[in-house]
Amino acid sequence: MIDPALYIPTQRYGKPNIWNLKRLLGDAPEYLDYQCRQGGRPSFYYPKGNPSQPLYSFSQIKSTVEPIVDPDAQSNLQRWRDRVGEDEANRICNESKSAGEMGHKALENWSQNKPLGLCSMDMMGYRQGLENHVLPYLQRGESSLSVVDDNGEVYVLSEVFVADFDRNFIGRLDLVTRINTEFCDNRRVLLELKGGRSPKKLEYMQPHFIQAVAYQQAFNTVADAYPDYLESLDGVAIAYMYRDGNGALIPIFGEELEEYEQQWEQWLDCFHDLLGGVQAA
Repeated sequence: MIDPALYIPTQRYGKPNIWNLKRLLGDAPEYLDYQCRQGGRPSFYYPKGNPSQPLYSFSQIKSTVEPIVDPDAQSNLQRWRDRVGEDEANRICNESKSAGEMGHKALENWSQNKPLGLCSMDMMGYRQGLENHVLPYLQRGESSLSVVDDNGEVYVLSEVFVADFDRNFIGRLDLVTRINTEFCDNRRVLLELKGGRSPKKLEYMQPHFIQAVAYQQAFNTVADAYPDYLESLDGVAIAYMYRDGNGALIPIFGEELEEYEQQWEQWLDCFHDLLGGVQAA
């Protein structure tokens, strides 16, 4: 049984309806609040009443460091938008966003043994990709994939905030699960779900891998602080669902995982250096 103190509500926009698996270092905050972007400083979460202890999301870190670690990213994006046209580019982006929202809700429902939920016709291909190429290889219902709150309620580790106060990082993971495939040996992973119109080249998937590793490291920080209650994760897995009904599940372990961990460390170092410059200015 998990220490109930690890699992607490996180306040966002005044609504304490998101749960936070937190790392306790002395007196950790009970609630987190949110500060929108101001004066060039990225938006951040912070312990309620203490904005001097910020927690930055992966998207804020990525957008800040990308011009440094991948100088061609913005120009490549603009060339794509110029090629397909602004209206079509916006339509594609909105479709991917809708697919992600549908997929994440369906994944959360699945993890709780609930029906996947309604799906519009234009999202049906993505849903089929999730159902046929991702879910059959995932495991749910195991005690090591859930936590118990102080009222005895069981919550699966899906759509959970993980915070690392030492690194000023916070992220909301999609799912902790086991991968039931021949080569994964039923190992526990942090799964990150993405939707796309079609498979992408490896270079475009790299940020997805780094994002999953960032969440996994934050989760393992909590697990390392509470080894009697939580077990560290073995790796990560990226799940893709595509418009045509196909999908892919990409697990990452061992040396490959270490390489992405090193890249994440470099991103964090770069982010804090750049943030220090903004604050000094």
